[in-house]
Amino acid sequence: MDSFHFEGAEIAPGTGQEVSLELGDGPAGNPRSIPVYIIHGTKPGPVLAITAGIHGDELNGVSVAHHLIHGDDHIAGTDDDRIRRDELVGTIICVPVVNIEGMLLEQRGAPDNKDINRLFPGKAQGNQSQRIAYALFQSVVKRADCLIDLHSAPHSRTNLPHVRANFDEKECMELARAFGTQIILHSKGPKGSLRRAATNDGTPTILLEAGTAHRFEMDAVHAGIEGVLNVMGHLGMIEREVRLPAVRLLVRRSKWARAEAGGLLYSRVNVGEHVSKGQEIALVTDPLGEKTHRIESPRTGVIVGLALNPLVRAGDPIANIVLCSKAKWKRAQSDLDGDKPEEESVDDEESLDDA
Repeated sequence: MDSFHFEGAEIAPGTGQEVSLELGDGPAGNPRSIPVYIIHGTKPGPVLAITAGIHGDELNGVSVAHHLIHGDDHIAGTDDDRIRRDELVGTIICVPVVNIEGMLLEQRGAPDNKDINRLFPGKAQGNQSQRIAYALFQSVVKRADCLIDLHSAPHSRTNLPHVRANFDEKECMELARAFGTQIILHSKGPKGSLRRAATNDGTPTILLEAGTAHRFEMDAVHAGIEGVLNVMGHLGMIEREVRLPAVRLLVRRSKWARAEAGGLLYSRVNVGEHVSKGQEIALVTDPLGEKTHRIESPRTGVIVGLALNPLVRAGDPIANIVLCSKAKWKRAQSDLDGDKPEEESVDDEESLDDA
């Protein structure tokens, strides 16, 4: 097994090493870079890229990457490591925080207020965000056989952990199924998104949505950890007994319940909860707290996305609900030991293509 070469660094088989993806000088003349961690196995195999923090306020994916690299104690080479470097087949290129400066500013976009996830594959001589996208695409995406991009909902919403993938790309769907979430949403990704540009360039890519912004939520983090390890087991990179849901929903389109009037929102449900058609899922009050409007679920199904911001205007999305019977959702939450899940296709009224 040969060493893995990345940006001038040489990573020996069975080891891990931090390297830097250089971005040029900052406004104070200080060098700017993105930290990358390479884990290089002892046997030839796939190159899996894992990216997080493209949006600087989305931190759950950052924590997923940290736990995969160093284990729960955040110290590599100890008993709790989930990836044994001396047993790994292939190579992992892990980028825990793509948008370093955005994270430091606690904002979604880069310092130039651009959304990096609308600018792939980037431009070598473009603006600041385009150059970040270009560096990541050239050095990471083009080196990878497949890619997992980790995201959370924006600060005003939260998401039940689910995978988004292009249903029309066979290799993307294989990765999405292996990840193991109960729900997979069809999404090619917006123009300029990492998953769309990478997939079009020949690197099959899926995206995890889990939780909300500006915090570490350990339920969402562990869902991401287990999913990545499932994919690694599927690819033959590690030995792992993959656990899959009994029922998997393949959602072509989903539907948001929306506020019909503005005011202060009181949610009556939680993300992941099953609701019935006509059930009150939220109410809206005036500034003095008097109820003014009732928001009902327009369908029977599962809440995969939920508004968190109490301030709402008419037309604001409140809850994203996927069609599903209560019995089927109860079965979907149970696990099987490697058996093929029952799949159900769901085709609703709206597409979901915003990450």
